Amino acid sequence: MEITLYLDVFLLVNFSMDFFLLWMLRMILKLKGSGIRLAAGSAVGAFLSALAFLVWMKQMGTSIWSVFVWSAGVLGISSLMVITAFCPRCFRDFIRGETGLLLGAALTEGVLEWGSTAWLFMGGKSFGFGSAGAGAWLFVLAGSCLLADGIWNIVHESAAERSCRYQVTLFHKGRQVTAEGFLDTGNRLRDPISGRPVHVADRKLLENVCPRIEKISMIPYRTIDGGGAMLKAVAIERMEATQGKQKLVYEHPLVAASPRELRMKNGCRILLHE
Repeated sequence: MEITLYLDVFLLVNFSMDFFLLWMLRMILKLKGSGIRLAAGSAVGAFLSALAFLVWMKQMGTSIWSVFVWSAGVLGISSLMVITAFCPRCFRDFIRGETGLLLGAALTEGVLEWGSTAWLFMGGKSFGFGSAGAGAWLFVLAGSCLLADGIWNIVHESAAERSCRYQVTLFHKGRQVTAEGFLDTGNRLRDPISGRPVHVADRKLLENVCPRIEKISMIPYRTIDGGGAMLKAVAIERMEATQGKQKLVYEHPLVAASPRELRMKNGCRILLHE
């Protein structure tokens, strides 16, 4: 069977898809990459994809070996796209970009396949670039981007929240209490005199481990509406925060009592200083 390949259309479609995926990846993972770099990465992906497709059609068949070659080609092209578009500073950033790009590409491909099947089922002769076909392609592309964005945000936020949650135990003069803690990146409280970081715990929780207070430090803080207030803080003997195999130990930390009951929606009762 003879196959006619319109190279200009092939490059345009691949460039557009690659640019949307890279743009979406930059937005979701907060990666650094200018529009020019995204366009360069998309051009690299489109050109190498066209080249790989031509080589595949002429040289490869359906053997197991061809599958391995195809997989290596996909990984190589996606890696060059990530490096060109974002110039990752470390291996971790590269892996995040690579995984996100492959996940987004797989999800988009699945949505497009579903749309193509639905189009044919409704009586369309092709899912090409006619007046109706182009609109369908753009609609499916926009929908797949929004869907991938929503799914990735949910997964990313859930993973980020889990990475900040700790099992925290407070120790003071033979007493100890344990509660869920949260590593609050927005906590910038410090003792104005010593400069020591200040953690915040639920008032009742702190009273259970420290019913008698000998020395209190007053910690100033500002509310969201711009008002000012003071938190009462006490230095306890030790605090341990564990998350799986990771363990953080704070010797003689300053822990402030919340002005009212501290119960966040995730069940945490202690806000750890970053």
